[in-house]
Amino acid sequence: MTYRPSLSRRRFIGTSTIAGASLAGSLNIGIARSAFAQGTPQALGDASGSLTEWGFGIQETNPLARARILAFQAAYPDVDLEIVESYDEAKLLTAAASDTLPDLLWLGRFETAPWASRGVLQPLDEFVERDGYDLSMFYDWALEEASYDGELYGIPGGADVRALFVNQDYLDEVGANARELDTSDWDRLSELGAQLVQKSGDVIDRWGFDHKLQAGYIWLWGHGNGGNFINEDGTEVYFDDQEIVEALDWGVQAYDAQGGYTDYLTISSTWQGDEQFARGEVSMAMYEQWMLSAAVATIDPDMNFWILPIRERGSGPDGPMVTFSGGNAWYITSGAQNPDAAWEFIKFLHTVDTWMIGARAVKTLREDTNAVYFPSLTGNIEADRRQIEELYEPVNEAFDHAVELFPTLVEASTFRQIANSTVAGQLDQIMMDEGVIPALSGERSPQEALEEADAAAQEAIDFS
Repeated sequence: MTYRPSLSRRRFIGTSTIAGASLAGSLNIGIARSAFAQGTPQALGDASGSLTEWGFGIQETNPLARARILAFQAAYPDVDLEIVESYDEAKLLTAAASDTLPDLLWLGRFETAPWASRGVLQPLDEFVERDGYDLSMFYDWALEEASYDGELYGIPGGADVRALFVNQDYLDEVGANARELDTSDWDRLSELGAQLVQKSGDVIDRWGFDHKLQAGYIWLWGHGNGGNFINEDGTEVYFDDQEIVEALDWGVQAYDAQGGYTDYLTISSTWQGDEQFARGEVSMAMYEQWMLSAAVATIDPDMNFWILPIRERGSGPDGPMVTFSGGNAWYITSGAQNPDAAWEFIKFLHTVDTWMIGARAVKTLREDTNAVYFPSLTGNIEADRRQIEELYEPVNEAFDHAVELFPTLVEASTFRQIANSTVAGQLDQIMMDEGVIPALSGERSPQEALEEADAAAQEAIDFS
């Protein structure tokens, strides 16, 4: 879907009923008014001409993005912005080959090395140095993930983290307390998982503990067990590192204690979307932070739950937290026709004031739908703090604890180590297809599976 907004600052301010085919045409009026409650956004510098961006969703259901684009339009009326909301690898490769790349890409940071190594992206260091752009507003790990070969290619525009969601009512059944749970004791998590499974005869009604190794969480558990997946320059993998083998073996045994991976597949096939925790169909589950608002607060806001960080194995209840984060960033392509305007766009969308415009729009929409507002994780340290202090209204102990926990987790986070490789996507798929799944299903032992995965991953690197 393509939008060609043409909303001038004068028209935006002066029109009480936004109509027509412009970007603002279908934006909720209340959201727009709330977003600009502090006054019309001011431009950071000069920018004009055509600007084309690929990949940024600006649907009404995404006010965090949509309100910020409106703010850019209001601040830069001389920029003719075209947003193409989706693209795929084939389209991007074709554009690169035909010299028709857009100016800007909204791209997963995990893909930085693969696309930068192909010459599709241009480094941003020159812009940063020219403007004295303050990178300290971003988390170091996010900047590192958006870099390749010692150069910065992307400016982080979001973050996620992973934590353990626990249903306290179910833990009460086995005499356990989530608030006292030591998540560095992984064997205890496994024991609880086995105790919390509920069956009707041979049919599982409720799963106990979903560690989500089968959903890519090997990167969390392997790291939390002291494992190292790849060297710093992304040229040599260590998928069969003994600590990673031990983490996968623990995951296999944790599922086996609950009935096995086949039983897990059976019950998980009945789950709606990824809402099983909120619907009471699993007792403890690993999730990204957005599940708090997307499912728990929407489906069962009265749930007796608690959210905990996973801690390094054996480190104790106050040991180092373990998670990994992902998210997107803005990139200027090597074929950008208007790189200066693209840089102005990136800077503007990452100011704290612009983030707060988006956050207020999110809060307005949540209030309009009688839903609880939860702060977003932006990748911007100050914006994350201000959302909590200025916009979040306490709900109850469990929700309030989670909102305070997530930014702390982001600070302690890292990214998937394989992002340093130019074939990061292949390595991720190989780990799942050759390593994790064969081990969980019993096709191969964890040691054998990870040896196979290691060999295949190294071959992918060597022939890239």
